[in-house]
Amino acid sequence: MKRWLAFLLMLHLALLTPASAAPPLIVQDFESPAAAPKVWVVNIPNQNAAVQISAEHPQAGASCLKLHYHFVATGGFQYLGIPIPVQLADPVRELHFWLFGDDSYCAYGVQVTDAGGETHQYGKNSGQGGIIDFHGWKEIVFDLTTGHEIWGGDKNGKLDYPIKGITLTVGQPTKDGQALAHESDLFFDTLSVTTGPADLMIPIAVISPEYGSAIQGDTRIDVSAPGFPTVTAKCWQAGPGAGNDSTVAAIRLDAAGRGNFVFPGNAYPHGPITVRLHGENGAHRDNCYLQLYNRGGTSWNEGMPPEAPPPARGLALVFADDFTTLPTISSSDSHATYYDHKPGGGDFSSLPFSGFHSAANPFAQMDTYLRIRASEKTRSAGLLSSLHPDGTGVKASVPCYFECRFLAPNAIGSWPAFWLLSDWDPARGHNDPGDELDIIEAYGGEGPRAPNAFDTFCITPHAWNQGEPGKALETRAQSEVRSPVSMRKAGILSAWFETFHTYGCLVTETDTIYYCDNREIARHHTQPVSRSRPFYFMINLATGGGWPVDLSRYHGQVDMYVDYVRVYAEKH
Repeated sequence: MKRWLAFLLMLHLALLTPASAAPPLIVQDFESPAAAPKVWVVNIPNQNAAVQISAEHPQAGASCLKLHYHFVATGGFQYLGIPIPVQLADPVRELHFWLFGDDSYCAYGVQVTDAGGETHQYGKNSGQGGIIDFHGWKEIVFDLTTGHEIWGGDKNGKLDYPIKGITLTVGQPTKDGQALAHESDLFFDTLSVTTGPADLMIPIAVISPEYGSAIQGDTRIDVSAPGFPTVTAKCWQAGPGAGNDSTVAAIRLDAAGRGNFVFPGNAYPHGPITVRLHGENGAHRDNCYLQLYNRGGTSWNEGMPPEAPPPARGLALVFADDFTTLPTISSSDSHATYYDHKPGGGDFSSLPFSGFHSAANPFAQMDTYLRIRASEKTRSAGLLSSLHPDGTGVKASVPCYFECRFLAPNAIGSWPAFWLLSDWDPARGHNDPGDELDIIEAYGGEGPRAPNAFDTFCITPHAWNQGEPGKALETRAQSEVRSPVSMRKAGILSAWFETFHTYGCLVTETDTIYYCDNREIARHHTQPVSRSRPFYFMINLATGGGWPVDLSRYHGQVDMYVDYVRVYAEKH
């Protein structure tokens, strides 16, 4: 998958950096012996963790904080915390510290204790702000304006000032859902904060039901959005043609920023839905996307249509999966319907693609839908490939048409996609010349450090291992496509995260044409390799793609729901 977006990310970050941003305020530099706090532990003996001021290799100044830890392989999940007392009266936007990593794959995170005694845990899941998959110094940054987990104290759901304490947390490394033993040293230095304006907004968060949960009938939804006077809830509704958008409720919030409304589940489509929560206060705006599975509701456009789609006219159906039952998915069995990694190697998700038979299995059957989950708790994401490593599987040659109907998540760093790759010689792997056709790459997230996707997605052709001539063909094809495309500008009324859409690609001898809901979105000249080698397809929910990943608002997990996939080729 492409990596050229990294350049756009750097440009985007530069444009988003406020010229008047306040310099970081150093809270603790660990230069004094008195700065060494005590460490608390969970599920390991107290002697298995200790901190001290050390001069071994500080990031700045003469010393830093050294942590020695020893996680063991038995017992419950183990973690520890290093509490640091502070007194921060001004609203904090970001919290920074330097961490000397040990390549241990331990998790790091941060907890903030506010004036009301409430604990605010920032990070992607269970305190995991990230994984220590690096060696040496790295600056860690937490955005305190993002959604997060809250417990204890006055339970008012907002960050009350002054902040009384900051706790640095470290969690046990895991692999395939199993906790691992590890003993090593970590070093911390220069804990600092950047402050924001006095009217700093806290992002909209759903208190209940849990993100990604199942509902049925009238369901109360509790919302927290301090700083916003009201929040509007919307959801796509069944109707003629493409259906219609609807306002579910206008929620007036109390003084603590809390409110609720009743979602009438039976009035909305059965299956996966997205409730969109939007707030505005002056120039500040925020969106929260609550994914739910509606056990009730009305069946609307569910399942594979009996007729062939218009772009496949004249072609024969060679493969179809309606996901009415869970397909066979395997990392090793070539007789399974799907392979659960990228064939030939090169898995690209920041949360690793996990096997169906692993403890971190990301696949599940939900009625007639396949759910693919990206989870920071299990450190897993999911990919389906129609081709197996031995070269067997579902393939189609020009002329051919591939399509897939799905609903995807919009979260910072979520990366759902449906794409094609040229078949290749298993003996040579991906060193063979090949074409890649990204039918849809949907980069989730809005706001700073995110692609600001909204209703756009990327359609990107590539020409791999074809030298300079291939690069020239790739450049021409990409210029013809003019990606990213806006769905609304193309006449599609809803976005890829608001309701289901069908994404397709027709490859002929002359033209490669991309569709959404049978409407042509883009086209380019068909490349030579596309004409000479068959394609196979992949469906995935990955994370990353050159963008930061932060699923913390959604408690560390998001879901992609696949309704069906079909492949057509020339009749023989």
